[in-house]
Amino acid sequence: MIKNISLITDKIKDFSLQNIEFIVGFLLNFQNRSSEDNCVLDIDFIIKDKEKQYIAWFRFYNPKSINFESGGIYHQMSIEIYDIKDRGWGNKKYEVIDYEDDTLHFYCSDIEIISLRELNK
Repeated sequence: MIKNISLITDKIKDFSLQNIEFIVGFLLNFQNRSSEDNCVLDIDFIIKDKEKQYIAWFRFYNPKSINFESGGIYHQMSIEIYDIKDRGWGNKKYEVIDYEDDTLHFYCSDIEIISLRELNK
């Protein structure tokens, strides 16, 4: 499902999406590669594990129908990712939502963890 998830699970043994607390970065990038238009959405999430906090850089490929509402620098989240490949919606393979406040919602073709770094206190 999520490429390179081991970057997180190697550090946080019992990782789940419920460990994600905040969004601290949100960047939509349009790229042109080999005559194909590509779009990526990079989101930096704060992940908490016991006494440690990490920044995880998630990359979502070909995001569609992006809805994002934010009221400040740190945006609290309750993230869920659904595998929707069986719906047959072309390259919309995953649905990403904020299930508590419905302030984030989009579809994408692939998800990848780019990096994870520990925050210093």
